[in-house]
Amino acid sequence: MNITYKLTQDEYHKAIALHLNRGNRLVMLAIYVALAVVIVFLGTDFSNTRDVITNVLAVFFSIAFYMLFVRMLSAYQAKNIYTKSPNLSHEVTLRVSGKGIKLDKKTNNATLPWSTFSKWKQDKDFYILYTGPRQFNVIPKHVLNETQSKELETYLKKYIS
Repeated sequence: MNITYKLTQDEYHKAIALHLNRGNRLVMLAIYVALAVVIVFLGTDFSNTRDVITNVLAVFFSIAFYMLFVRMLSAYQAKNIYTKSPNLSHEVTLRVSGKGIKLDKKTNNATLPWSTFSKWKQDKDFYILYTGPRQFNVIPKHVLNETQSKELETYLKKYIS
């Protein structure tokens, strides 16, 4: 089966968001919130209403800043990677078979056996195939017809645990 596509910058941003959609982000936010609440609780004189309001607002804005900062940093890094990578903006042809996936890009040809991939995940728009914890290949679903999608999922379920 052959799959040909060109990944746009917007698609790459969405794939990065899928990649980063992990439970540890929520855990880190919960730890940050708990730490901020404990610091405010220990440092607040509850008999002084102004002190209580000031500290509650400080916690609120520090949490909002943290969430905004993480989101902006992720978007900036994704844009930077896409613009600096010579391979991401080129057309890619994947040849998927029982032996693995052969990547035909304008810059290189490489056959990746199924054992190279450690895991995969999907959402309504993409398949992400991981070759490492932070290295992955993105396959947009809109370039696949129903038969190709079922065939790819069969390979993924069969060869990648």
